[in-house]
Amino acid sequence: MTNNIFLHGLKLNTKIGVPDWERAVNQQLIIDLDIQLKENHTFNSNDISKTIDYALVESEIKRIALKHNHHLLEDFAEDIISQLKEKFRFEKIILKISKQKILPDTDFVGVILER
Repeated sequence: MTNNIFLHGLKLNTKIGVPDWERAVNQQLIIDLDIQLKENHTFNSNDISKTIDYALVESEIKRIALKHNHHLLEDFAEDIISQLKEKFRFEKIILKISKQKILPDTDFVGVILER
């Protein structure tokens, strides 16, 4: 038995990118996050301690994005994972970050990290 929580389609506006033209304005990032919980409890109560609060995860990601100190999506993703590991107990995390319309013939570019 495995228990997971997820946040998909979280939209953030932040300054990120390598070229100056990319960092000149906020860009929208789309974040998908899947977290495998450490414990494999059967959810037969309303005990929040057996899971992770989605709102707290979202808030932490937004806090990191507000710093605007990342140039690469890879670095931003590693920072998110590192900060979430410090605050929450989980077994595994899959984080996908996408940017739209950065390349003329491509809808999305991005990274997927699994830890």
